[in-house]
Amino acid sequence: MSMGGFHFVTGEFSSHKSFLPDLEYASGLDNFVKGCSDMLVTNSKGQVFTGKRVVHPQPDWWYVGGRMMPGESPARSCTRLLKRELGLVIASERFTPITYNSLVWGMREQEPKNNGTCDVNIVLTVELNDDEISSIVLDEKEYAESKWIEIDELITGAYHPALQYSARSLKAHKTLVALRTAVTAGSSDADVAALARLLVEHSADPRCGMSEYVVKSELACHAGYAGHVTTSRS
Repeated sequence: MSMGGFHFVTGEFSSHKSFLPDLEYASGLDNFVKGCSDMLVTNSKGQVFTGKRVVHPQPDWWYVGGRMMPGESPARSCTRLLKRELGLVIASERFTPITYNSLVWGMREQEPKNNGTCDVNIVLTVELNDDEISSIVLDEKEYAESKWIEIDELITGAYHPALQYSARSLKAHKTLVALRTAVTAGSSDADVAALARLLVEHSADPRCGMSEYVVKSELACHAGYAGHVTTSRS
């Protein structure tokens, strides 16, 4: 039961990806929008796993995830990235897409850093069991620390608006699952109506305009990079 983000393959495709030297990759970042698959990893309590990244474009609390490779479905990309960043092997069938975001960054990790970069991220979710959670090994090259956070705290706290919108979309997804279950089970019209109202509430558009959130890092300060976030409709 997904709110979108399906993977369609037309014709025969074979990946011809190769490692690009730094200058070629930097030129690509200047000319193309990257596709990323990012995850809202949850536990049985509904808390969300977040990692504090140490690299641009988002040196702050963020999803687990990263760049997709040509030919990968978003879910298969998540399987690869979760192994790299948390040391977990999770079947791609367990991931559910919930939303997407368009992201424009004023900084990037590659030189020239202040050229920035642009992404479209497909956001998926997966729930880990206790054994998997106890086996997490954080990639120290990507993250300084990690924490589990209540979803409502994520939505209302000092976090990037895209991360907050994704958290709200996760609540909307769970409500949609409950609504479909209620309809299938023949629940009362009152129960169905209550879930429908809750779905509308959780799926409301984010507030557009300048956000109070600011990306903070020593590198950003030295580069004169304000790091303010503005939200607008696609």
